Amino acid sequence: MGKNKGMIIELTSLLDVILIMLFWVMMVSSDKADKAEQKAEEKVKAADVRAEQMIKDARDEADSKIDEAKKEAADKLALYQADNDRMKEFVQTVEGFENGEMLSISITYSDSKGTLSFARMGEQISSVVLNEHADVEYEIKRVLDQLPDKDGIILACFVYDGSTALHRDVESVKRALEGLRREYKNIYFAYVNASGRS
Repeated sequence: MGKNKGMIIELTSLLDVILIMLFWVMMVSSDKADKAEQKAEEKVKAADVRAEQMIKDARDEADSKIDEAKKEAADKLALYQADNDRMKEFVQTVEGFENGEMLSISITYSDSKGTLSFARMGEQISSVVLNEHADVEYEIKRVLDQLPDKDGIILACFVYDGSTALHRDVESVKRALEGLRREYKNIYFAYVNASGRS
């Protein structure tokens, strides 16, 4: 027992060094942890920004596709509506035809003078003497403009007697009707030779 009493170990400076090293290790690891935490936060923020951008892009794309689908549906609806309106107009025209609303254009002759007559529903609307000064297209246009449904579908029938009608008169009326077809897109003509000859 007596031998150990003489040995004095000075641990104060060693403890100081160990504590300093421990403090330094703790500071370094704390700094690394702070940096790692900061990097992790930056990555989370970047991921959040990317996720928000992806959501915004997906939402924009979905909105764009919805808008395109709405526009396409509206266009199709407009086409169907136009087709439906056109079909109603055709039905009204056919019903009008059945009721005698077709415009009848005819050539008659008396005393070797030709007369171009216009009738609708059995009543004469107008007539013009056919001669070299007659503007047949103008006269037909004038009658067409007087019709109540001039912007709708117009059915017209040109009736002549091929055995008595002059060829130049018939051709003059046919040329006038064909010329008016460019202006009146919804006009439909029939040519009827009452004599049965061509």
